[in-house]
Amino acid sequence: MRSLSVVGLYSLLSVAIFACGISSVAYGQDSSDLVEETDTVPEKEWQIRPKLSIGVGMLNYQGDLIASKGYFNPFQNRGAVHVNAAQAINDYLDLNFYMLFGSLGADERTLVRNLNFSSRLTSGGVAVSYNFDHLLKEDRKIEPFVSLGIEAFEFQSKTDLVDRYGNTYNYWSDGTIRNAAEDDEAAGNTVILTRDYVYETDIRELNADGLGDYPERSFAVPFGAGANLLMGNKMSMKVGMEYHWTFTDNIDGVTIDSRGVRQGNKQTDRFLHTFVRFTYDLTPVPHEEAPDVYDEMKRDTDQDSVVDFLDNCPNTPLAVEVDKFGCPLDSDKDGVPDYADLEINSEPGSIVDSNGVAFTDADFEQFYLEYIDSAGNHSTYTNTSYSIETSERKTTRKRKQYSVQLAEIGEGEAINDSLADVILSVPEVTTRETSDGKTVVEMSGFGSLEEAVQRKIDLETGGVKTGDVTEHSASGEKSRVSGIEQDIVARESIGLSVDEAIAKNKALPAPKKLILDESGYTLNRPIDSRSVSHATDEQFGDKPVYRVQIGSYANKLKTDVFDDVKDLIVITTKDGLTRYYAGAFTSYEQAAARKIDMIEKGFDGAFVVPFKSGQRLALTDAGATPVSDATAPSAQLSDKYGKVKFKVQIGEFTGQIPTNVLDMMMSLGRIDQRESESGAIRYFTGEFNTYEEAEALKEKLTSQGFEGVSTAAEYEGRIISASEGIELLK
Repeated sequence: MRSLSVVGLYSLLSVAIFACGISSVAYGQDSSDLVEETDTVPEKEWQIRPKLSIGVGMLNYQGDLIASKGYFNPFQNRGAVHVNAAQAINDYLDLNFYMLFGSLGADERTLVRNLNFSSRLTSGGVAVSYNFDHLLKEDRKIEPFVSLGIEAFEFQSKTDLVDRYGNTYNYWSDGTIRNAAEDDEAAGNTVILTRDYVYETDIRELNADGLGDYPERSFAVPFGAGANLLMGNKMSMKVGMEYHWTFTDNIDGVTIDSRGVRQGNKQTDRFLHTFVRFTYDLTPVPHEEAPDVYDEMKRDTDQDSVVDFLDNCPNTPLAVEVDKFGCPLDSDKDGVPDYADLEINSEPGSIVDSNGVAFTDADFEQFYLEYIDSAGNHSTYTNTSYSIETSERKTTRKRKQYSVQLAEIGEGEAINDSLADVILSVPEVTTRETSDGKTVVEMSGFGSLEEAVQRKIDLETGGVKTGDVTEHSASGEKSRVSGIEQDIVARESIGLSVDEAIAKNKALPAPKKLILDESGYTLNRPIDSRSVSHATDEQFGDKPVYRVQIGSYANKLKTDVFDDVKDLIVITTKDGLTRYYAGAFTSYEQAAARKIDMIEKGFDGAFVVPFKSGQRLALTDAGATPVSDATAPSAQLSDKYGKVKFKVQIGEFTGQIPTNVLDMMMSLGRIDQRESESGAIRYFTGEFNTYEEAEALKEKLTSQGFEGVSTAAEYEGRIISASEGIELLK
């Protein structure tokens, strides 16, 4: 009969697990229905991935024997083992299924009565545990928990009444145990016995109180508390205690209905379970899914029927006929594709301009006169390319630049989220990959060594740890600027070496701004505003910086995936994700335009993220008001999109250009010139598909000292007003 009760325990657990599985499936179906209705949330597949535990502990009996109020006797502890399977309901609730195997026992030795028992106990049940997740820090190592459950258990209680030779224990008033009663006629010939603590007599079968065959199975309500030590993503150690309030008073064989001195109290028997257990979590560590390689191979960004990985010209305009390599047709082989060639049948070998028109002998005569001209009689400013190469000849020539290193992250290393947000809050910060797989975080774009050294001094005196100053040549080569070179520049500009300039401000009071590098400082240490002599607030992130996040992956991608993203920033954080950002913008409108550009390049999930004062913000918190259609402006729906180009006019001159203006114009790179009806020459820079991008460049040029700049448009080779260009796109 006792074996049937064990089967009953396992049946109870099976029903509970089956019910949990049904509820999980039902929940998954509800989620699917929600996906079908809203079409915005991906369907979530539910799987049972439990946390498996095994532990040891002690059981402490509390009942009718030795039953003084509040009594706890550690010598009554008996060993126990248990196994547990926990299924997460959400981040803070777990559903636990467990089995507990152990024993209970007690020995009462008084002048009134001498009772003892030992009971083998087997229990199984279901409990819900709560870990306070939404109230605690994410990076915690220890988390408290409380639990409440219901269990069924079986017990088999025995008592020790005779020794190994079959002699019955008789407890005398002098404290001895003898083989005869104290009032027996043969008491003078008794032998002193010693208990063997072998519990050989079944209490229920003994029937000392006439209770008959009472059930040796019952239920209990366990409630507990403890702490969980997290030892990584998979392992943890839990320490706790559970108080089991049972619904039976027969575990010790003594009840309120027992006879004579055996009578117990009216409370049911209880027991305390203290334990330690180790857990292994079978749930996979969450990560963002990597892109489907097969989908990447099928991608055709410019929709010319040649997939990107085979397309030598992946950004061909829509509806332009291409060859088998995906490049626009060029009938006269002059380097200018047919769709942009104003002279589609130029003579073979002709040197043509940017519009594909061959130069005449008169043009070459003019070029020669300008070349030998020293008096300025024949010189006119032009930036037209004279080559029969591909359209890459229009690329602006790179200039030498300098950068100041902030950090170097090795392959497989990561930084914490707070430090990543601080770095991304600084507008000038960029990242680059080295040949050995390291990521260099630096402030770049300084046009002179003097400017880079000054910024290094500003950062160091402001509390920001820096590294090397690097020179980036026009050909793309990088070289470290020595400390001697830096000191020479510093002495020429401020009369001090770099170290002297830094040390000069180190004694200032505790500062109050952010710190970038934890190795020399801490993120909590402030920076005094007086220690920042030339640095602007923007370098510390006091104003919003908008960046475009174009991807987030669990595995770092190859850099050639982002070859077309020249302003790429790569940050790997300790959550295991590598995030890719494009650009740093001072306004949401500029960032939104860049986001659209990224979407056109195939990064469909691109979105704008603002950073400020070392923190990542929501767009609404940054003061941005994004439009509802976050994919592309309505102008892209126009059949003239890409044919209307917006430009910035930087001047209109008759005769020679003033020297100071000419020097400024030379720094811009490509300049287009057009003759107006009055005979004056109009000079333009930039070429954009949207009015907003041209306006952003106009604002930048104005801030650089250009006067009278304005926005215009070009359509079919003719200069028109910006408003006319906007109307054409409607």
